[in-house]
Amino acid sequence: MIFLCIAIAVSFAVASFVIYRKSKTAASLTKCCVWALAAILVLCTGLELSVFNINFYTSAGNNPTDLTAYLEQYRTPDGTYEIPGGTEIEFSEINLDIQNIRIDLNDKSSSAVEVTLYLTDEANQYYFATPERTLYKSTPKSEYINIHTSGQSEHLKIRFTDDDDIIFINTVSVNTERPFEFSIARVLVLATFLLFLYIFRPTSPLYRMQAGKKRDIKHDLTVAFIAIQCVIIMFVGTMNPTFLGFDITDDGLEFQELSLEHHNQYDRLAQAILDGKLYIDNEDVPQSLIDMENPYDTAARQVNSHLTGDTYGWDVAYFNGHYYVYFGIVPLLLMYLPFRALFDAPFPSAMGVIIFAMLFAVGVFKLLGYLCEKYFKKVSVGAYMLTAIAFVNGCGVMFLVKRPDFYSVPIMTGITFCVWGIYCWLKGRDSEKRRGSKLFLGSMFCALAVGCRPQTVLICAVALPLFIKYFFKDKFILSKKGLKELTLLAIPFVAVAGGLMYYNYIRFGSPFDFGSGYNLTTNDVSKRGFVLGRTGLGIFTYLFQPPQFTATFPFIEAVSIETNYVGKTVYEYCFGGLITSLPVLWFVFALNSARQKLKSNGFFALTLTLLGIGLALVIADTQAGGLLQRYYSDFGFVFFLASALVIFALFDKENLKESNINLPSLLFISTIFSLIYTISLVFSVADGTIDTQNTSLYASILHLVEFWI
Repeated sequence: MIFLCIAIAVSFAVASFVIYRKSKTAASLTKCCVWALAAILVLCTGLELSVFNINFYTSAGNNPTDLTAYLEQYRTPDGTYEIPGGTEIEFSEINLDIQNIRIDLNDKSSSAVEVTLYLTDEANQYYFATPERTLYKSTPKSEYINIHTSGQSEHLKIRFTDDDDIIFINTVSVNTERPFEFSIARVLVLATFLLFLYIFRPTSPLYRMQAGKKRDIKHDLTVAFIAIQCVIIMFVGTMNPTFLGFDITDDGLEFQELSLEHHNQYDRLAQAILDGKLYIDNEDVPQSLIDMENPYDTAARQVNSHLTGDTYGWDVAYFNGHYYVYFGIVPLLLMYLPFRALFDAPFPSAMGVIIFAMLFAVGVFKLLGYLCEKYFKKVSVGAYMLTAIAFVNGCGVMFLVKRPDFYSVPIMTGITFCVWGIYCWLKGRDSEKRRGSKLFLGSMFCALAVGCRPQTVLICAVALPLFIKYFFKDKFILSKKGLKELTLLAIPFVAVAGGLMYYNYIRFGSPFDFGSGYNLTTNDVSKRGFVLGRTGLGIFTYLFQPPQFTATFPFIEAVSIETNYVGKTVYEYCFGGLITSLPVLWFVFALNSARQKLKSNGFFALTLTLLGIGLALVIADTQAGGLLQRYYSDFGFVFFLASALVIFALFDKENLKESNINLPSLLFISTIFSLIYTISLVFSVADGTIDTQNTSLYASILHLVEFWI
């Protein structure tokens, strides 16, 4: 974590230097940067020495009272106290004004212990309950709990919430002096945040530098922030050991299968292909499953399993007595198959997600940078950078990186190929040199995206507004050159489609059947179909559901999904609608104001197409899979690209000095709030998140943020 903070702080220092590099002499520039960085570091250090250690100062001079005598019945021969889970321990006739309590966990205790305190005081004769708290063995600070009562407390009661656990305790005491802790990580994180605010403040000179003219500054900042983004992606992608699939040993990297069996599907398919098969079972599918009238009925399958004792594959495609992988084959061909063939080891899905997330970040910066240089030349460097940063972090990618399992792989690879495909198409359309190769490459990327995630075929519709006018102007499409370029655009789609159709046919007997309808999952997908009644809930949840913020870290929790739809509704944890949660996307509602500029640059039709594609993907995901947070990434980047075009058009057409609307301020504020939401989402609590899978890291971050508890 400290490495992360140092890397980010150094990167931001480089970025702040670049901002002024061309505008001042070297001597004054160095002086300016040194003073700015020094002031921020001094401020952060001062806050760390004072505000962030408020508990040290408020508890100084306390007279500790040991309550361990109340635990005698739980005492063990080694002097520790062994308390069964669910036990309530009452401390009577204390008669103290309790400021805090410390429950000192023994090393034998579990990594996380949940407790609830019950108190009496001068305003409450009978016990009142306080919010449940979690004590983390790896974080001594968590063992202290501040208490706020009305005068003296006569009684105190502790309940150890987890009924299935055994808690080992050294001591229990109240009114202890809390230790002083200086956190370098917190200083660096706060300094980084303040540097970011300073660099992109609405009055920053970055908003007076046109990205189309200051290409060197734009380039340097892009490189700096891509480096920062890659560091963040690596940190987030490796913070949950459950999904890593590799470990660092004395002999180097050691690769292993994940404990969740169905998460190893891609590697199982790689092994099967090397053995000359396309199914991933060893012809050991239970006969009881084969004999079922409807094996896709989840409840019937569970009953059958209970009666027979057989276990069945989960989230695999079952067809004609075999298990298949219904996820896109392209990630397998690019990563899992060659890795298995070369090293005879499973390729870590987390590594694939991290690599493609980095490539996605580079692709977004390249795409938006090209738009600024070629079409929206008056857009400032600051507006370009903020838009790109919000785009990369807000479109759902960081949630995939947070949970880098095999489910995230086809989505991450698919949207990465789409971004690079659109970029190459634009470059090819505008270039005279190597136009054919760029068009071909763009089509290849988009075609490969379909082989990762079939619904991305909808995104390929951006080719219509990009190329209709290009090919039909002056009947260019009928010329030899036009036919050649059209052929180069089509060949990758024909080739990839042919391969996918053949792959589908030899597995399921139909070139158009990807196998998702045979999925053994939470519902019978084979009979799911398209039901109009599900659409409204999907649009609301995916786009307009308000996020549920809280006052405790990570300050966000899953929203409640309510519906009057009487039918099967499939959903997992979701954390708010894309548009309501990310204010940067609110710029799409200014489409009418940006219409003329978009039309003059030839992007109005593309913007409308992107919005239509995004809505179509929302509906498609709702109908095919249900409501899942990872699906936000399918359409998130589409809406963000539309919003970016509107933002660039607004900045390109406005004279910022004469405008009644302060666009830099609006973009700055909306980006900050979008990033805050994304950070909360990264640490949000759901199934298999770091609060249970990496409690040490989670507890450290929690108590760095909530320093006052």
